[in-house]
Amino acid sequence: MNVYGVDESLSASFQALAHDKRRGILYYLSFRPATVSQLADEFDLSLPAIHKHIRLLESAGLIQRRKVGRTNFVSLGRESLFDAQQWLAQFRTEWGSDKESLENYIADLK
Repeated sequence: MNVYGVDESLSASFQALAHDKRRGILYYLSFRPATVSQLADEFDLSLPAIHKHIRLLESAGLIQRRKVGRTNFVSLGRESLFDAQQWLAQFRTEWGSDKESLENYIADLK
C-alpha cells in the first residue's frame, strides 16, 4: 500500500475498469456466467481480442475463469469489485454539491 492508501491490486482493478469493453464484460457477467465464445459474440470481438480482455480482468481479480473440458467459463469476481467500491466509498461523505464543497473550503480558510 502506498502513502495514499492504494495498493497494487486496487490499481490493477481501476486500470482494468478504464476500458469500456471490459466494463461491459463485467456488467454482462453481473447477470450470469458466460463462456469465452459467448462473450466474444456478445461484444463482437475476435477470440484473441476477448482473451486479452479476459486475461487483464482475471489478473486484476475482477473475474474468475474455470475450465470444464474444453470450455472456459467466466464469472464475476466480486471481492475485487468490493475492494474498489470500498475505496471509493470513503469519499462519499466528503461529496456534496460543488457549491457545498466550495463553501466548506472557504469556511476552512477562515
